[in-house]
Amino acid sequence: MLLNEKSKFTDKEIIEKGSRVLIKELGHSGFLRFIRYSEVISKEDYLKIEDEIFDDLSLDEIFNNAKEHWESR
Repeated sequence: MLLNEKSKFTDKEIIEKGSRVLIKELGHSGFLRFIRYSEVISKEDYLKIEDEIFDDLSLDEIFNNAKEHWESR
């Protein structure tokens, strides 16, 4: 966990605050879809998925894609 003021939250507080933010951004149905998808993902091998997603991309390409995505919001 990052060492800053927000790291003083308990796990329960983090879950509650994170849930509120997701509901605000995604709505209740989007939040539930996110949770359902997250449960499926957690059962998979993240490193294998990561290799598949970023297989042929350089670090610069990953950064530029993330930057473009962030700026398009």
